[in-house]
Amino acid sequence: MNRRDIGLTAAAAMVVLAVGGCDAAKTTGGGEKATPAAATAAVTPVPLPVGPNFPVPAATINGWVANNDTAAIQGHAWSLWQAMTAPSGQSVGQQQLPIWDTWADATTVFPQPQAQNASLKTEAAAKPSTDRRFQSPAQFHHTKDARLRALAMAAHAKFPIAVDVKFDPQAAGFIGAPQSGPGGGTYSYASSASLTKLNAAWPAGTTPQNRGINEFPVQAIETKPVFGLVKASGLTVQPLWQGPSASTNAAHPTPDTWMSCVLVQPGASGAVRAATTAEISSVAASVQAQHLACKTYLWAPLSTFYADQMNAAEAQSFNAATENGAVQAAAGDYSVLLAMHVNTKEIPFWTWQTFWWQPGGDTPNNFPGSKQGQPSGLGAPWNNYAACTAYAQTTTSGGATMTVCFNPYLETSPGIPVGVTSNCVSCHGVALIGNASYPADYKKPIAFFTDPNYFTTLTTHTDFSWAVADAPP
Repeated sequence: MNRRDIGLTAAAAMVVLAVGGCDAAKTTGGGEKATPAAATAAVTPVPLPVGPNFPVPAATINGWVANNDTAAIQGHAWSLWQAMTAPSGQSVGQQQLPIWDTWADATTVFPQPQAQNASLKTEAAAKPSTDRRFQSPAQFHHTKDARLRALAMAAHAKFPIAVDVKFDPQAAGFIGAPQSGPGGGTYSYASSASLTKLNAAWPAGTTPQNRGINEFPVQAIETKPVFGLVKASGLTVQPLWQGPSASTNAAHPTPDTWMSCVLVQPGASGAVRAATTAEISSVAASVQAQHLACKTYLWAPLSTFYADQMNAAEAQSFNAATENGAVQAAAGDYSVLLAMHVNTKEIPFWTWQTFWWQPGGDTPNNFPGSKQGQPSGLGAPWNNYAACTAYAQTTTSGGATMTVCFNPYLETSPGIPVGVTSNCVSCHGVALIGNASYPADYKKPIAFFTDPNYFTTLTTHTDFSWAVADAPP
């Protein structure tokens, strides 16, 4: 089913941008299969339509931040979500793709070393992507503490999840194109070897603040979709976030510790409801084998997710990314969208919003976010996702109270020692070439780009992009 052939060249990206690409009919909702607008053998990356809601002028968004206008900020996050999840007009098999799922993945934007061109062609590297290619989330490896890293991977094995980082045409074209830099040189942001040369080329006396890559274009978007597994038949147990208090480990409430669980059934229909005694009994062995903490059970159809049926290669990729988790994927099983980080370059320090699967009611205390403020036209399955935002490090301009916004599927990991108090902007602001390290904690804001704990004459900041900072050789 799932056959993507996403070519990425700067020229192709510009053609798509020029035609506007996605004035498609409104989505019909559902999560398994939709009637395709037009089946395609290849998928062309479709940009987010330009209009009054994107890109919003930086002065407007910064005004929201300065005035602590949380309603406007949340409204913008939902408008991005609605636009990204709109039908792209392209289909793979019987699956109509939302706009974000036409975008190039990390293996396309950051080709393997043998695909790099030493002469830095004027076009981005082109590498077909015929399948979804999964990766292990970087959040699980943040800590340098071996004990915490082992705990992170143990939790990962119980409830396996994987990511597939995506870049809109503007971000992908920017990373893939040759970039000017210090010493009059030309550098590739898709190669760590080239970035290391850039870091060493700054003239003596260049301040840490001025040691940075060129900024992304204002229409650039980076996303990190997070996927779980639903088996092709029967009921699959999916932990449901209900806040740290509904976890057996409030400090590191990873999905395997969540006491509320949903039994997901492919091919079924209906509203989310309490699971029956028979349904609960049928998954008891699976819950025990995965060492899950389920105490309360709901039932839901697969259509509450954006779901994609995997072929054999994708199932193998998922299993490799989840490093032999307790449940193994096979051809015909579904990868289901659990969550997604979304960041846009509309303002210099980017906008930050994260979404996660939250069918039924919101979490107690709406922590760290909720489904409140969703657009009335947002259809299923996309209205089954909650959100939180972090457009600034502190809740008020110049204040001392830190913004808390994390994704329950990612930042609850022991690999991030204080993930439940984290926010996106503080973490991404210290993305560096050189001696990069994540924040030790989130107790106070970081001074971008002058804090000597991070920014020195041995580092180069990468415009908040960990994808660039972690580029392959």
